[in-house]
Amino acid sequence: MSRSLRGRHLAIALAAAVLCGLAAAAGPGAHAEESIAPSVLVAIDSFTPLVPEADGTLTISGRVISTARTELTDVSVTLRRSSTPLLARKDVAAVADSPLAPEGGDPDSVVLPQTLVVVAPVLPPGGRAGFRISLPLADLGLAADGTYVLSVEATGRDAGVDAAPVRKGIVRTFLPWYPDPAAVTPVALVWLWPLADWPSRDAAGVLLDQRTPDAVAEGGRLDRLASVASRFGTTVSWIVDPALLQTVDDMTRGYQVMVDGEITVGDQEEAAAQWLDLVRTATQDPGVRSLPYADIDASSVVRAGMTNDVVRAVTTGPGIAAAALGSTAPGGLYWAPFGRLDRSAANVLASAGVTAMVLSADAMPVTDEAGSGLGEATAALPTSFGAVRAVLADPGLSDILSLPQRSATEVIQARQRFLAETALIASTIPADQSARTVVVAPASLRWDPAASLVSPLLRATRTAPWLAPTTLAQVLDAAASSTSRQRGGYGQKARDAELPAAYMASVARATAMLASFTSIIDDPTGISEPFSAALLRAESAAWRSDLDRGRELVDSITDDLRASMGRVRVLSEGTITFSGDSGRVPVTIANDLDRSVTVGLALVGRPSLRLVSDPLTGITIEAGKMASVDISARVVGGDPLPVEVQLLDADQAAYGRPAEITLASTAYARAAAWVVALAFVAILVFVVVGVTRRIRKARAGRPRPDLGP
Repeated sequence: MSRSLRGRHLAIALAAAVLCGLAAAAGPGAHAEESIAPSVLVAIDSFTPLVPEADGTLTISGRVISTARTELTDVSVTLRRSSTPLLARKDVAAVADSPLAPEGGDPDSVVLPQTLVVVAPVLPPGGRAGFRISLPLADLGLAADGTYVLSVEATGRDAGVDAAPVRKGIVRTFLPWYPDPAAVTPVALVWLWPLADWPSRDAAGVLLDQRTPDAVAEGGRLDRLASVASRFGTTVSWIVDPALLQTVDDMTRGYQVMVDGEITVGDQEEAAAQWLDLVRTATQDPGVRSLPYADIDASSVVRAGMTNDVVRAVTTGPGIAAAALGSTAPGGLYWAPFGRLDRSAANVLASAGVTAMVLSADAMPVTDEAGSGLGEATAALPTSFGAVRAVLADPGLSDILSLPQRSATEVIQARQRFLAETALIASTIPADQSARTVVVAPASLRWDPAASLVSPLLRATRTAPWLAPTTLAQVLDAAASSTSRQRGGYGQKARDAELPAAYMASVARATAMLASFTSIIDDPTGISEPFSAALLRAESAAWRSDLDRGRELVDSITDDLRASMGRVRVLSEGTITFSGDSGRVPVTIANDLDRSVTVGLALVGRPSLRLVSDPLTGITIEAGKMASVDISARVVGGDPLPVEVQLLDADQAAYGRPAEITLASTAYARAAAWVVALAFVAILVFVVVGVTRRIRKARAGRPRPDLGP
């Protein structure tokens, strides 16, 4: 057997195993019918028309692929449909998830025998064969307007098992049917179209990976998004991250990128320029809304106690976006990660000037269950600074945009499901209600849809009788909704999705380092801004999905800060000996920055009790110069004392890494010498006195000589 054939059989076996697993995933309570795995996969390669009309023709083409272990015979495909339209949106999900043989019966109970196509008299294991079904829509027999289930069923026989062809596989999809456009009230769709990326760019402007260059290059994620939306004018509402626009704008003038740990020159300047020109042209008429800079994760940042960063991201974002686009890009809009936002973050955002927040409709459920299907696209969200407008994205449509899109079949199924659900929304609009607005938004700002999915959906938004495009600006300009809603909870699951506390602590430490650094610089303009912007990028909600890259960014910023802070440093080293117990310590401070700094200086003994020294303040060193100062100190004790020479910032806090010297005092050595000398004299006196006494005693005890008469 050839390698390619073995690989094909392996792939088929894996596919069959996956299908069996999906059927078994229903749990121990699943019925026998649900455990039947298809032995034929039905793939749809094309499905037309996008919007059915009364005089149109339905055409479906695709392939059948055998996953059976033995050959199948008399393999055919046939169209089936539901007998009546679906009644509710939940029915769409139930049909889409239904197994090969549903327990309650087929949702597509009507067989269309005129569509029977013989695919293959014999289909071996792993074999595949194509099919094409074409039928006038008028011959489908659809009696009423609505959304129907439409399926392609594959039948065949297992040799020696089946006496007649039986179902071997099926693919179910949907067909909205509104031949009379006047018979349905269209749903006004607001397509939120975000352009954002992972802002992995350090303080020096170096990109830490190729993600953004690849995304804006021809065929890349951001290129596809901009290219598709540019063809549909005001059908989409553009929402941009200023950090992305700033990065791409800077790329047009040349850029550097990290590749395999080495900084290299990037080669996508032209692609960046073309992409930016495309966005500028496409947004000229419909306009664009700016997000806070770098899509800051407000909940995580506020919880870490860094509320000022949220305010900076909100207030600086529009100006940065406008500079890159060459036109205004109003801000005041925040897109909550995963559609949820806690109260503290909402209050900070409102205080910073945010007037609209994109949330999932699940985050603000209606209070009246009877009106659950009639809610509007916006709601009033109370904050400590007044109510802001909540823009409520339809969670069901967001989920559809997140469905797998790896094949034509998956794209077509997602497309038809989207059309089916919007058609069912339209069918529930009461006759006395002129329209209903629904917000379509991807679950993630950094979404990656197939152009073959979103392009037809945008076209259908313009042409389908049950749909009509509208814009975010029109929705925000309209009167607030009167539908009563409650504020949903922000539970443990939402908190667990935030950037981790340890990660935010590392950002906070880098922020404190930057504050210390800029406090000593007499004019920090041009130095503080790149670091501040990089730290905002490190606080992006993008890192929720790529925390390792976020950590790399924080580490890079921290390393750059340490290197920059190290350009103002103490040069002193060695041992300094006082002639007494106190003296003056000469210290040399170097400033390698291109501007003057003002620092303080302190000596710290180890242990500190052995050193007495008052710090110096207000030491100014000109750009590129060195300064020498003397600082008084007194050493307690005779042993050499290790001392740290520490620079101080404007708040008298330690700045940078200290230099190390040793202080020694000769005062204790001289005192010891006098003590020894005095002791020697005392001993000498004692010795002389003792000797003298002995001599006297000896003389006194000696008998005198008898001299006679």
